[in-house]
Parts: sequence; C-alpha cells; structure tokens
Amino acid sequence: MTIGILGTGAMTVALGRRFVETGHEVVIGSRDPQRARAVALAIGAADGVDHRAAARADIVIVAVQDSAALELVGALAAVLRGRVLVDLGNPIDPPHFESRYGAGPSLAERMAEAAPGARVVKAFNTVYAELLEAGRPVQVFVASDDDAAKDVVAGLVTAIGCEPFDVGPLRVSRHLERLAGFEVDLVERGYAGATAAQIVDLRR
Repeated sequence: MTIGILGTGAMTVALGRRFVETGHEVVIGSRDPQRARAVALAIGAADGVDHRAAARADIVIVAVQDSAALELVGALAAVLRGRVLVDLGNPIDPPHFESRYGAGPSLAERMAEAAPGARVVKAFNTVYAELLEAGRPVQVFVASDDDAAKDVVAGLVTAIGCEPFDVGPLRVSRHLERLAGFEVDLVERGYAGATAAQIVDLRR
C-alpha cells in the first residue's frame, strides 16, 4: 500500500517516518519537488515528487497549511477520485485558536465537497507531531462517512503503535477541529509542551 503525503512540514516528517518504519511505501509531495526529495531522503521515503504525482498513491494525507488545503484538493479532485483522503488540518488562527469556520462545516467536510469522489477521513488532527516523533502510543480520533476508508486509516494508526478511536461520521470533525484549537491554546499558554487528547471509556 502506497501512502502519499502532501506537504513537507513537521507532521509529514513524523508520520512519514513512522509509516516507513512499518514497511509502507511513502511518497512525499510538494509544490517544490526538490524540497520533497530532501524530506523523503531524510526519512527514508521512496521518493519526493510534486503534489499531483503523490496524490496517485493508495492513501493520500493532506498535510499542507489548512489555508491552502482546499484549493490544493480541489485542483487534484480528478486524481483523488476513489482514493482514501486523510485530512489532518485545523482551520484555527492565533491568538485564541478558535475555528474560523465557526458553527459551519469543518475543513474535512469542505474537503469532501472540493473533491467529491474522494473518500475523506479526518484523523491525526488532535495529535502533536512531537508525540508521533517520540513514538508515544497516542489515541487518534478517526471520523468519516465511509466505514471502509475509516477501517483503512485505523489500520495505519494501529500499525504505528497508536490507538484508533472511531468517533463517528465526518460531521464530528467539527468537534475535532475545535478540540485541536483548545489543545493548541493550552500549548501556546504554556500548560503543556505537546498534546494528544484521549477518551477513557470506563465501561471497558
């Protein structure tokens, strides 16, 4: 199974390295292929290419700035048709890190509209890259309207030693993005160095 990661930031490095370690073929995509190749070399990924080439992978993770994500996904809509598309972005801004979409559709829902043929899953948006880099067994919330796509992403989460937690349909990503804003606010105000929320089910 090939995994294409669009972007070259901290989450790309953290997740890409973990996926490579579990034996997946990882391709890094960027508007600057040279930068993508440098990141790919650093983490042992198969290749660094442009966004469009990386979007041809079996699973595509959008790890660019959220402000650019919708335009990028829309431009790649034809390529993304039928593919599992993972959104880990958060539409939040300083100083209070509240969702700029308010009570409206989440970034993930808007991504599904921008690429209507893609199988969109929200995941990893409440986990700091530093915790993934450190190999911490964090809980990863997974939301999607496509149960089969959700299972695929849950399998990736399990493979890197983390715990997938199914939180329901894609609409729940509205809550996940607000939760991420709360986490970032805590970190920015010095309450923690990095965060990953966790649900403890006392019924288990």
